[in-house]
Amino acid sequence: MIVAELNGKIPSALQNYEDILTSSVIGLFQYLSSPTYFQKVLESCVNINGHQLTFDSPIIECNFVFWPKLENSEPDVLLQVKTKSDSEFLICIEAKYWSDKSSYEDQSVDLQNRTNGQRDQLAREIEDIHKDNCLRYLNINKNKLNSIAMIYLTNHTYLPKQEILESILHVNGIVFRKEQLYWLTWREIHNTISNLRSFLTVQDLKLLTDLQRLLEKKGLQSFNGFQQHVEIVSEINITYNSPLNSYSWNYYKDVKKLNWNYGGNQNE
Repeated sequence: MIVAELNGKIPSALQNYEDILTSSVIGLFQYLSSPTYFQKVLESCVNINGHQLTFDSPIIECNFVFWPKLENSEPDVLLQVKTKSDSEFLICIEAKYWSDKSSYEDQSVDLQNRTNGQRDQLAREIEDIHKDNCLRYLNINKNKLNSIAMIYLTNHTYLPKQEILESILHVNGIVFRKEQLYWLTWREIHNTISNLRSFLTVQDLKLLTDLQRLLEKKGLQSFNGFQQHVEIVSEINITYNSPLNSYSWNYYKDVKKLNWNYGGNQNE
């Protein structure tokens, strides 16, 4: 899919389709030789307090499930993360490109009577990933589960604080701290890739280079200043054929009378 997008083979109607972007960007990381690369992306997420997502040790395994059908929602990605210390993390990613949340909380309707379309999208997903059905779906050992986190991946250039707080406010039936909801931007993914200085395999380098190009093609990179090569030129010397004082009014002391005849009739 990335090759097709880089070469302009994706129909224009689909170029802004967020599911394709999610597949191309997030999906690529599952084909790299190590989850280390994706751990760097995950650790660039920040919560409402400005704290980054952290893990107790290096990630040794990361299983991706795209668009799982949960009880009341269908998030974009579920991650089952295993670390070197033998603990597990459940992470849910809801990705947005140009669109907003698909649904907001309709408080004009009693909570027990609200349909999924009348519930906040992120709140529904947060509730679903805490249910035993979701843990069984991912085959997660509840005794080893370190924490559950939600990532809101968007195209904002600033943290969408109000949207996040609204979603947290409308989470029902479970204990969920606001610190468990993180924000990530597509531009930060580009920054993370751009800052990589070593790669485990040549194939990793090729894949991540293509991913970087794709994000740049879509304008999903931060401004890093002007990159053009600037040369230092030698001093320019300017000489004048006339004395500098010739450019002042005082230099012209004698004003000659100008004879001027009006071509028309004076009576006009």
